[in-house]
Amino acid sequence: MSLENVSMVAKIMMPIMFLAVVLQIVGFSTTAWVTTSHSARGVSQTVAIGLWRSCVSITGGSHADQSLCISTASDETTVNGKTVTINYPSWYRGAEAVETLGLLAVLAAMVLHFGYVLLEELRKRAIIMGVLALSIGAAVMIAVGVIIFGAKYEDEIGQNISPPAGITSSLSWSFGVCIGAAVLAIISSACVGLEMQNITRLMAY
Repeated sequence: MSLENVSMVAKIMMPIMFLAVVLQIVGFSTTAWVTTSHSARGVSQTVAIGLWRSCVSITGGSHADQSLCISTASDETTVNGKTVTINYPSWYRGAEAVETLGLLAVLAAMVLHFGYVLLEELRKRAIIMGVLALSIGAAVMIAVGVIIFGAKYEDEIGQNISPPAGITSSLSWSFGVCIGAAVLAIISSACVGLEMQNITRLMAY
């Protein structure tokens, strides 16, 4: 394994792709895509909504602090030992689907690129073209997911999760983390384009 013949662009891409994967995993799996808060009579209620799980926490008042998390992976979930059916909208399932595809694409792009850099036998134009296709696909899928979620959350979540009076609702850090992953995937795509130019020049000699 020798890195002497690897371009600086290809080396720089490695930490960028790794960070994109980390950010997408964190944003994909955490529960803070939307945070909704409500306070009344000394009691505060916070609802944190993610792609796969939502959590409610209640603090203050005469009762002990309480928290409850439910899975949103399917329409049927268990709450306090009882099966409850919640019909999630199609846009929510669509956001889950494209974010999943985005995670798989950016992970595959990273693995393929690491192989391209570390294994001399994989330093081929076809491999870097595969990295380019996967990076662009990842950026598009992740971006589509956050656009769908961001466009719909206020109508479908912000207004309907609780009574409107005294409610504060906003997109939260998990949503922002996935935006960061999309940006890094775009940067990776641009770097792959530069690497392909380098390969084309070398092949011309």
